[in-house]
Amino acid sequence: MLAVLSLLLIAASVGSLVCLILVLLKLFPDKGVGWGIFGIICGLYTFIWGWQNAERHGIQQIMMIWTACFVASIVLNVLVSVMAGANL
Repeated sequence: MLAVLSLLLIAASVGSLVCLILVLLKLFPDKGVGWGIFGIICGLYTFIWGWQNAERHGIQQIMMIWTACFVASIVLNVLVSVMAGANL
């Protein structure tokens, strides 16, 4: 069970990374190189910017997927940590 949850966690993390890159592709031309680099360093800024500009850039679906992956990552991290701690 732990292995399955770990694989799901990896999938959610990769999904988050892909969504981050897709939103960064919209951020760079809109805000410039400085804010784009800041978006690479601080993913939270990119996440917030993406939601604030989702309708204008047509990235609502990407942001919904990113949010789902983000929430799934948190839940799965907790589950994997609890299960791994129980197996010690």
